[in-house]
Amino acid sequence: MARIFLLLAVVLGMFWWLRNRAEERLRAERRAARSARPSPDDGSASEAMVPCASCGVHLPRSEAIAYRGLHYCRRSHLPDDSGPPA
Repeated sequence: MARIFLLLAVVLGMFWWLRNRAEERLRAERRAARSARPSPDDGSASEAMVPCASCGVHLPRSEAIAYRGLHYCRRSHLPDDSGPPA
């Protein structure tokens, strides 16, 4: 009977050890994956989006046309400032 308990203890000990090893390997893989993600300082990070003041379409700030503090998606949406002469 003592041999069965000893064998059971050894099997459970091996199971516990293998399980802890697998969990540690999984944690290490998650850490490596987290460090491989692009940081906000990379050029591949997302860019701020701005709405067109005329039609409301959102586009990246670098592609928008800035005019008098507003952003536009194309030149044809820029306001026509050729009003009556003063």
